[in-house]
Amino acid sequence: MILFFDRDLGTCLPLALIQLHFDRQFHEIHYHQQLFAINEVDDVWMPQVGKSGWTIIGHDSQHHVKQSEVSAIKQYSIGCFYLWGWEAKRWEKMQCFARAYERIVEAEKVTPKPFIFRVAKMGALHQVPIP
Repeated sequence: MILFFDRDLGTCLPLALIQLHFDRQFHEIHYHQQLFAINEVDDVWMPQVGKSGWTIIGHDSQHHVKQSEVSAIKQYSIGCFYLWGWEAKRWEKMQCFARAYERIVEAEKVTPKPFIFRVAKMGALHQVPIP
């Protein structure tokens, strides 16, 4: 599994994971600001991430309601996890990701793409229907 952290998470979480060599577990960790302009629209980066087979981790919990993003998720078979904590402190976001980590890995293995899951504060996953 290769993770792609959306810009709405910032760079602290993915950089901390890379610093801890967590990326060796996943083969690779990428983040939006590393590969795209900060203001790059989802319609541009989502197809590229999808073509690469990467799994998205982010706070934007509206991918399933915006038609262009739903189309990209379906067309490019994207797996996406909406991480809790839009306004939470960085440490709380890290805790949420750590609690959910095993569930994220398992869901990514057993759930056919495309898929979307919400990640709750305590790490529980809830699948979001894709229209």
